[in-house]
Amino acid sequence: MIRKLSFTAVLFALIGFALNGCGSAAPQIEEPVTPVVAPVAEVYESPVTSGEIARVDLIPVLDAGLGRFLQGVGTEPDVVEGRFQGFKLTRLYPDDERFQRLDLQPGDTITRVNGQPIERPEQAIRVWEGLRVASELMVEYSRNGEPREIRFAIVD
Repeated sequence: MIRKLSFTAVLFALIGFALNGCGSAAPQIEEPVTPVVAPVAEVYESPVTSGEIARVDLIPVLDAGLGRFLQGVGTEPDVVEGRFQGFKLTRLYPDDERFQRLDLQPGDTITRVNGQPIERPEQAIRVWEGLRVASELMVEYSRNGEPREIRFAIVD
């Protein structure tokens, strides 16, 4: 199990807090070792699509407000045939390693958060405030037209 905007920036920052505890320390090697080349399937770590966020870590993030997260994420409206689809990522905290394994990447379009649209500011604020009591953070998005989602349980 994984340990621990625009509006999309908030979501990525929250997910980043969840990912913060994902890594483990590398083992210390005291003598030279001949590298073994393993097949790609054995060394590839699958992208993170689920995990947990401790509510005690979440509340200070929510208290800091949306403005704090306007950095690090670039988005643009994704409009197809005059219809808003969501916010397309143009960059996602490129200098923050916590986001490198997250299954979100530039070109993905965020469509809903916790089942709600985030097209207008009042919708984003409603979702943001709802995270104080929510049991999970779910981000729905599409990649190359294929629907995907990320889910993080919010635990007390």
